[in-house]
Amino acid sequence: MASTTTAAPAWFPLKAPGTVKKLGDVTDGMGYSERLFHYAHASQRNDVHFMEYRLLQRINIFRLQNELANLKAAFWTNLEADDGKMDQLKTTLHDYATALRDYAYLKDMSRLKDSEAKDRRLDLAQAFPELASLPGDPFNSRYCTLASDAGPSSDPLRDFLRTYLPRRCTYTKSEKDKHLEEFLARQPPESISPFVEKLSRFILAFIGGASLVVPMLVMSLPTANRTKSLITVSLAVTIFAALMSLGFRATYAETLVATATYAAVLVVFVGTSI
Repeated sequence: MASTTTAAPAWFPLKAPGTVKKLGDVTDGMGYSERLFHYAHASQRNDVHFMEYRLLQRINIFRLQNELANLKAAFWTNLEADDGKMDQLKTTLHDYATALRDYAYLKDMSRLKDSEAKDRRLDLAQAFPELASLPGDPFNSRYCTLASDAGPSSDPLRDFLRTYLPRRCTYTKSEKDKHLEEFLARQPPESISPFVEKLSRFILAFIGGASLVVPMLVMSLPTANRTKSLITVSLAVTIFAALMSLGFRATYAETLVATATYAAVLVVFVGTSI
């Protein structure tokens, strides 16, 4: 039986060699609309990243603020509230309040890490070079993300560990692959690895237990008396307060409550042992 072939419709695009485009790849020769589509498609691999444009938001807020100032002056000059001015006042007040809420909302967004923000900025510059070359460095802004920062927070202890521990302990495999240059340059990672997090928790637990056991052992010695016990308590509380203030990022209330509780435990021990 002879094989038959069916001709493609006139509207069907022919697949010429080298003209097949891959979704998400922005290449030279694309128009702006094509670049925008492919860049948006490629961005689905990551969380949504956006620029805060804080200066532009402030310009908008101050412009609306000046419009409201002019409206206030007009009301006091004419001593009347005509319908035209009231409609303008209603719209301007609404835009002003919306701009303030938007500014506060974006300000509270999670900030992207410096290395990731640099990557997003380079991606935008490569995808839209005609915009990147404009005056004012349009893609230079604070980059934010809608994703919550689920990683452990940094503090002096974690910073010390991730800086001075061996790199194989401070870098995770994903961060090593993503920041190979920083890894080879022996720079500390930006995020806290699980090993560093567990070690910092162990050190914190050990210090917390030792801060109670050591003073109690000293005050339990046969040669201990009330004066030596009070001196021991004073020194222990001072050291504990210094560690809480300098070694950990705690609020004023947390530092005060922890120090007062620690001092109360030692004072009770002094009262019951002597």
